[in-house]
Order: sequence, then C-alpha cells, then structure tokens
Amino acid sequence: MCKTLNLALVQMQSTPRRHANLEALTTLLAGIPADRDLVVLPENVLCLGGNDRVRAAARTLPDLVAELGSIVGAHGIAAVFGGVPVLEPDGVRNSSLVFDECGRLLTRYDKVHLFRWQRSRGAAIDESALYSAGREPRRFEFRGWHLTLSICYDLRFPELFRACIPVDLILCTAAFTRATGEAHWATLLRARAIENQCYVAGVNQCGSNADTDVPLYGHSMLVDPWGRAVATAADTATVLCVELERERISETRQRLPSLEQRRISFE
Repeated sequence: MCKTLNLALVQMQSTPRRHANLEALTTLLAGIPADRDLVVLPENVLCLGGNDRVRAAARTLPDLVAELGSIVGAHGIAAVFGGVPVLEPDGVRNSSLVFDECGRLLTRYDKVHLFRWQRSRGAAIDESALYSAGREPRRFEFRGWHLTLSICYDLRFPELFRACIPVDLILCTAAFTRATGEAHWATLLRARAIENQCYVAGVNQCGSNADTDVPLYGHSMLVDPWGRAVATAADTATVLCVELERERISETRQRLPSLEQRRISFE
C-alpha cells in the first residue's frame, strides 16, 4: 500500500481534430516526469468539437483499448483518459478509460449525468442529443488507493460519490464552460472533498470549443480532504504535478469523524 500517490493533472486545449489530438497527446506523455504514478487527462481529450465531429470520432471499446493502450504502454505510465466517445450498439457513451503502465485497461466509467444548459446567447447545450447515459458509479483500486471516477456534470450530484465511500481520491475530468466554471467549479470540488473527506482532482479543458465557440474554464485543481485547494492551474494548457498523502486522509477523518456519524446510508 503506497503512502503517497503522485499525479500529473493535464489541462489541455483539445481541438475537433482527432488525429491532431492524438499527436499532441503522444508528445505530451513523452514529457511527463518519470516519478508520476498516474496521468489524468480531461474530458474530450480525443475530440473537442460539435456533436457531428464527436460522433465521427467515436470508436468501439476494443479499438480504443488497442489504440490508447499502445500509446500508454509505449511510455510506460498509467493514464486516465477522462472522457472519450465509445461506440456502442445503442449509441455513443462518454467514457473514462483507465490504463495501467503496460497499456492494459483497468476500468471504464460511463458518464451518468448528461449536461443540459441554456446559454444566454446562442444555442442550448444538450449532451443527451449525442450520448447515451451511463447507469452506475465506478470505484476501483490503484496502488492501494481507492479511486472514484466522474466526468464534468457528475460533479453536481453528491449521491454519485456517496455511493462509493469510503474513497481516497475522486477524479473529476471535465470540459467545464467558463460561465459555469467561474460560478461553481472550485466550490463543487471543495464540497465533494469536504463531505467525503478525501482528495478531489478536477482536470479541465481550457481555451474554447472551436466548433461551438463555447469558452472553457481551465483552472484544474487538487483539493485535499479538509477542502483546501493545494494546487490550481490558470486558464492555459499546463501540467500540474501533485503529491497526495494518505496520512492527510486519516488525520482528517480522525479529527472530524463525519463519515462514521452518517444517519442515512446507501448501504
């Protein structure tokens, strides 16, 4: 069981062009420090564009495992692809795929909550026009740490994370818009950390969606179990290298045993 976990949180400015994103990703992974245990990539890492472009970029799970597993294995580093379009018989899923350092698929999470938003100017955003929703949360173990996966809009639904406790680290990979990010991003990340007494890593897209002109927020962040932001990015492409300490989780839960004092449980 590892006492620390070293992450590389990759804030990207992806484009609508799948091939260009894959090339940029390969270059990026080559520059990740060797001491990182896990690289976390944001939602829409392979295609940030309009619905037609994302739908065309979708691949079956076996094809994605072969393609992305090969890239990860070549660099010898475990990675979370925080939201890629997976082609299924019933439509397209927005899925987070986790690979170990050898390129083997460890787990998959399908985004449960699909974003709907009426912009003050311009067309509404409705992810249900593109994706089929996932049905269940996903908790998995990595180097002795218990992790929960979530994607963007999921962050607003605390019951998703309560269903997975106890958890050491929540990963929220996202393409939060600037408007919703400025209002809610940091508050929601800190709330999920405080109520679940765990680390929360929010890994976001930045820049703007070239197809839709929707500006994105950036400001990727690591929050500790006390709700303190210990690392925050600006609004440009960058890599945050952070270290998580298991002792910090234990200390918080001992000082304030709120998880033990719950009166309502999903168990």
